[in-house]
Amino acid sequence: MIRFPNIHLYSRYTIRRAFLLIPGFILALVILTFTGCQEIWDEHYSASDPSVNKLLWDEIQLNDDFSSFEDYIKEYKLDTILTSNQRFTLFIPNNDAFSNIPDTVEINAFLLNHLISPNIFSLGNIEELTKLQTLSGKFALIQKIDTSFYYDDAKIVRQSPVYLDGRYYEVEDFPFAKPSFNEYFRDKLPAIYNYINFQVYDSLDKNQSTPIRIEDGKTIYDSVFISINPFENRYFAISKESREDFATFVLFNQEQYNAALDVMADKIGSLYTSHEDIPLAWQESILFPVIFDNGVFDNALSLEQLSAPNLLNIQGEKVVLDPTSIDPNSKIDCSNGYIYEFYDFQVPDSLYLGEVRIEGESLVDSIGSNKYAWKEDVIISGEIFEPIATNTTGASGDKCLVVDMGRSFTGNYSIEIKFRNIFPGRHRLEWRANYRPSGEYKIFVNDVELDQYDTNHMGYPLDTYNLQNPLISVTGEINRPTSAGINSVDFWVDNITQFGDVVVRFEYMGSGEYQVNGFFVDYLSLIPSQN
Repeated sequence: MIRFPNIHLYSRYTIRRAFLLIPGFILALVILTFTGCQEIWDEHYSASDPSVNKLLWDEIQLNDDFSSFEDYIKEYKLDTILTSNQRFTLFIPNNDAFSNIPDTVEINAFLLNHLISPNIFSLGNIEELTKLQTLSGKFALIQKIDTSFYYDDAKIVRQSPVYLDGRYYEVEDFPFAKPSFNEYFRDKLPAIYNYINFQVYDSLDKNQSTPIRIEDGKTIYDSVFISINPFENRYFAISKESREDFATFVLFNQEQYNAALDVMADKIGSLYTSHEDIPLAWQESILFPVIFDNGVFDNALSLEQLSAPNLLNIQGEKVVLDPTSIDPNSKIDCSNGYIYEFYDFQVPDSLYLGEVRIEGESLVDSIGSNKYAWKEDVIISGEIFEPIATNTTGASGDKCLVVDMGRSFTGNYSIEIKFRNIFPGRHRLEWRANYRPSGEYKIFVNDVELDQYDTNHMGYPLDTYNLQNPLISVTGEINRPTSAGINSVDFWVDNITQFGDVVVRFEYMGSGEYQVNGFFVDYLSLIPSQN
């Protein structure tokens, strides 16, 4: 009804048109509808109220409490927007609030981001917390606490009537726009910001692309590409502000993060002395996924909600989070949710001093019923055999990787497997496998051959058939085979001298004592030595 301030004239015109165009019973409905609208209008805003038929910008200019706001609007030529026959809701700091404005505030951006909303908004719609989109596309937070309303933490002290083209709310403090998660990370946690934003890649959108021909058995498209952000697909679209979507992050501040990496560097030793030495590749590939899996939650959660015994992360997975480790005074309000900080943040030792394990079945992808293909980073040389991920009793992941070469295979075969992002130092390589099928193997780490097979008198090259016997670990412990024939053999590795990928290569040298030959992996592990 705000579009037609002269209700009586508009109603008479509509009724005359209705007599000509619609049957009498529909006409009755039309009359009742407009009568009802008129009653509602009269109930809330009397037609005799002089403020109803006035313009928003005219009324603001008559208010001495808003002279600072008026001056800034005119200085930045935003008054042309307010006289453009659109409707607005303005949240206006009074002169006292503007007197405390920090020198660092960019006024023009502040006005567009924060004070002008391109619609007419009523506080009666607020129950607890809502978002209101401003002209720049950002969202401000409006909250009801007890009987008071706050616009980005600035208390609303007065509201105007609804004028012909909008209304205003007066706020007693200077409201600062809430940063989005993306803006907060950019300014406060640059490592996380870069990780999230620099992994974006373009992907073919087949729904929008048009197939134009077949070439070498492949469909060629008139291509349309879309940008994909793996973080946003898995966790939360931090680069977009929306009215409905909220999330909660439990993180750290930059000072805490640097201190945690300093402790980590000291424990690693060798070439590592401070946070600046910890490779970014390790932070992004190992540390950040663990942090986000355990620290990103759906909706804007209170500390009490984060203390729930069945707390689920944003993927719906159970998370064990110690609520006493979160500083309740650290809560940061963002336009799309909350960020909490820990009292103290430490990088778990297990992420860099613990075992790095590769399960055998993780080396292949399923491509059909009992059909598998090697992962891209697994390199096979020599004869080609199809790998199989088979269910195995007593296996670490319930499955093992098996390559069946048949009986008495005498050809060439080798396999290279990569451990990603390993810190330098002495490590123990553990190979857990079955004695059937067997084969004689040489093992190389970063192209250096291991030569410690004689520890268990297993012969040289190593014959995996001997895994059926108890074997002495390089640690002095005894490794015994399971009832299914799975056992471990291990070796010291002393040539990992810099951070990066570690390549383990198994070269088949000939048939083992058991005539059915092949390659078997329950798992491979690299375990840093503590000595």
